[in-house]
Amino acid sequence: MSSESDSGREIEVRPDSLQDAVEHFEAVAFVPAKHRYTDAGQLAKTIATRAYESGIPQAALERLLKVLTTSNALDQGTTTTLVKNLYPLESISSKLITQVVCCLGPAKTKPSPATQALLVRWLILVYDFIEDKSHLSKLYAVLFNYLDMMSLRKPLCHLLSFITRRKHVKPFRIQALMELVSASGGEEKELLILLNVFKNYCPDVIVGDLGLSGRKGSFFKHPDPEWTGHVRDIQDTHLERLQAAQPTFQVVHRGTSKRSKMESIVPDVQTSRVSYSHTSLEELRGIEHFVEKIDKIELPNQIISMLGNNLAQKYLFLVHPEAANHRLNDWLKAFLGDQLEYARTSEVEEADALGYILTLAVEYVQYTKEIPGAFVSFLKQYLHSWNGRDNKEQILGLLEYMPIEDFDSIHRDVLLPVESAMLGRAFSSRTALLDFYASLIRQWGIRLRASSSHSEESVPLGRLITHAELLASSALECLTTAQPSADDGSDSEKPATLSILDFYCTLAELFSHASMNASIRITVPLAPAVYTLVFTPISSVISIMSSVLASYKSSFESSLTSPVLQVPNPPDSLYPTDLVGQFNGYIMDVCNLVWRNRGLNSEDPNALGCLIPAATVSALTRFIRESNEYARKRDTAFSFTVSSIFSLSHHVALCNMSAACFSDIEDENNIGENQPKLKRPVTQKALSALEKEGGTKVTWQEYRVRMLDWLDATGSVGIGSLMRSTMKALRKD
Repeated sequence: MSSESDSGREIEVRPDSLQDAVEHFEAVAFVPAKHRYTDAGQLAKTIATRAYESGIPQAALERLLKVLTTSNALDQGTTTTLVKNLYPLESISSKLITQVVCCLGPAKTKPSPATQALLVRWLILVYDFIEDKSHLSKLYAVLFNYLDMMSLRKPLCHLLSFITRRKHVKPFRIQALMELVSASGGEEKELLILLNVFKNYCPDVIVGDLGLSGRKGSFFKHPDPEWTGHVRDIQDTHLERLQAAQPTFQVVHRGTSKRSKMESIVPDVQTSRVSYSHTSLEELRGIEHFVEKIDKIELPNQIISMLGNNLAQKYLFLVHPEAANHRLNDWLKAFLGDQLEYARTSEVEEADALGYILTLAVEYVQYTKEIPGAFVSFLKQYLHSWNGRDNKEQILGLLEYMPIEDFDSIHRDVLLPVESAMLGRAFSSRTALLDFYASLIRQWGIRLRASSSHSEESVPLGRLITHAELLASSALECLTTAQPSADDGSDSEKPATLSILDFYCTLAELFSHASMNASIRITVPLAPAVYTLVFTPISSVISIMSSVLASYKSSFESSLTSPVLQVPNPPDSLYPTDLVGQFNGYIMDVCNLVWRNRGLNSEDPNALGCLIPAATVSALTRFIRESNEYARKRDTAFSFTVSSIFSLSHHVALCNMSAACFSDIEDENNIGENQPKLKRPVTQKALSALEKEGGTKVTWQEYRVRMLDWLDATGSVGIGSLMRSTMKALRKD
């Protein structure tokens, strides 16, 4: 008998889920410890772990509270563990609040005073997640009457301070509270704080100093902010899962878990009055229903709610209801006008509210591709006092959707204040500003391609590109003269060189449409930017810049022969001869450097010699000659020339790739270990000598073509693209 009992104790059921754990806990909670086989404390820890990870659903929470709010056989440690881990997954219903309040007081059928105090503390922690906060107000009298219980006094005073309103401040309650304060000798701070709340409503009845020192002493401190924050995270995650599982064309209410102080500025979509033949946004249940009722949708009560709702944004974008746009603009004007006043007084809390609205506005503008007029007016005023740091991403995200206007006015009202605020800060601000200009240029290009008029050049776009190119050139100059300081946050920011390359890729993509749209005119990159990037000892940078130049070249060729841009008897040519000649000089210089082994040569037609002064070239030639002589004395076989040090086989960024490429060629030709292999950079002389020694036979042209193919295979397609579009020997047409 004894052995069977012992074996039964050893085979203890370990629940796998929260629901199983709650069921087992209910079964053992009222069984005395001596008569139960299951460890209730272990079950409580299992429930606590599951609750912390994913929260407790409403049904499970109700079952647990039913156990905790009645007299049971659990020890106080188990009860404390459980109450401190009642993380609600959903909003707490009024029924559960009533259940907790009804368990208070002295009675044998009620839980212990310590448990009651824990449950009142739990009500304080979950106050923000109660479905109907006014329900606690209905129970005010019950809660107040328990203030004479010493064990409940502190948490009850805290809870009552939340829910006390003018209607609750009655003479008999003031009298009772003052008697409690008197009986305690004024030593219980919680009673004084609650009495101070009463005094705020009836200052003429409660007179004199209550003995509270300082403003902070007049309020209760939050018992556990981390606990409440964790509940919010759990409920937010749960709500996101629900939203992801619901149809896109449907209004989803955020619920109490998402109603933070900032989010309460923009209410949920709610429509009170809907005529018989119409419908509201909340009633839509799918895309078919949305399309069917699109012209019979009533606007919500508060128009600003549409700013933070995806479905409402779709409606505004597709229908463009004049009344809705007018109401939204009026609300934004009023709100943003207040924010300008708050900005002058530097109110941090209101700055947070502005950041929240700007975040919603960016999401709205990214969808509609059109910035509301209220934001344009606000930003033109706000930017003059902006510090270049607050809400930077949101402000730049809005400004990239500015309409195309006169460049002088845009520069005066927007661009100049933005630059003044940002350029005086860390070096990374230059890259952020350049990224903004690239986005703005992209959006203006999209607008011009979508417009009906394509006959005239867009002067604002051309001037914006010129302005942004100066910024890119200055950023490159800063990179070459001094490295960004370690404290400017550059480690976490986008590298400046990458931002500059992205900027030129944006221009290249824009200019690819120039042959079909006269509003878009090709501009030639600034020479310092082109040559600085081409001389950068990084293969990917050289490849991307070569790809940009190849795209520019294709755009020039298409534009010059485009029938769309041809005008009878034009007063001037589409692109001036000196402009085209300057660009051809860039192309020839890059080909001389990489392909033709004629680097820094300015004698060929169109060649500019990379604009390097002749004296500098002579000094570099002299230095290389001296280096070669020194190498000969040390029996080093390698020798270099100025014209070839930037070629495919000698360039510091490409030489390793060249060696790997030629090694592949030798492997393909089955060159064994005993046969001669190339041990130096590839040149015409080296290939001839290798062939005479019995090594692989490859011509200089075959090697270079193979090298371009090898670069293409590794992802560096830009060099090959430029060479094949420029060198006649490589053209396939």
